[in-house]
Amino acid sequence: MPFLFFTLLDPILVLAGHGYDFRSTPAGESGGGDDGGGIGMVPIVAVVVLALVTVGIMVWLSRRDREPGAEGQGRALKLTSVAPLALTVAVIATPLVVWTASSGGDDERSLMVERFTSVTGAPELLVSLGDDDLNNLEATGGRRTVRVICRGRQGQPVLDSRQKWPFVEEAGYDYPHAHQAATPEQVQQADRCRVDGGARVSLEADVEGSLTG
Repeated sequence: MPFLFFTLLDPILVLAGHGYDFRSTPAGESGGGDDGGGIGMVPIVAVVVLALVTVGIMVWLSRRDREPGAEGQGRALKLTSVAPLALTVAVIATPLVVWTASSGGDDERSLMVERFTSVTGAPELLVSLGDDDLNNLEATGGRRTVRVICRGRQGQPVLDSRQKWPFVEEAGYDYPHAHQAATPEQVQQADRCRVDGGARVSLEADVEGSLTG
């Protein structure tokens, strides 16, 4: 039974984020702001189904391991036999739940803000939109400008400006973006920025990177 336990546990832990080395939500958030990467109904149902299937398999194997003379006795599970099974299920399911909560949005970030240096050598904030489907007038309800609002680590206002919408698409850049002009102090102090265009566009992200050169 211990061999079976670790055989089932090892691949689950690998899938669930390389063991217990879980990370928080990445710097740039996905899906438009502070949804916290919550767990949806589908992952929860999947974990519950996995737990039930695991219990069923282990109970079946446990019954098969019994001596032939005891096969007709004690079909009802005793507490002493249920407890190890429950512990096994908990150990298997917990990494899956935590991994689901912490990995939401890793594959696609709707907003990215980076400290950048323009072609003229001036510091700026490069505000990029990871979701091309949002880069249209329909997303802002027809508005042709959006606000770029940045705050420092203590929540203090650092920058409040407007950018043309939709964002431009330039060769050499992976995403639609805007070059947000700012002073060197604003670029350094900005810790988190928000793009507010009403309707579907209200996105937030941490400011990444450092100035070079």
